[in-house]
Amino acid sequence: MPLLHVRCAKCRKMISTGLDVDFETFKDLTDTERTLECPRCEETQVWSLDDVDRSVFKA
Repeated sequence: MPLLHVRCAKCRKMISTGLDVDFETFKDLTDTERTLECPRCEETQVWSLDDVDRSVFKA
């Protein structure tokens, strides 16, 4: 299963959300805002499912 990533709003690097799900599970996730800290710039990142890089599902 692919590991989901979002782009940090401050340093613009891709960061892991910590979620490892397949596309079917991804579609069923509740669309709420989540937070994580960017390991590169330490900025707190607020993200939702719309922010996820979905290219990991293309196989």
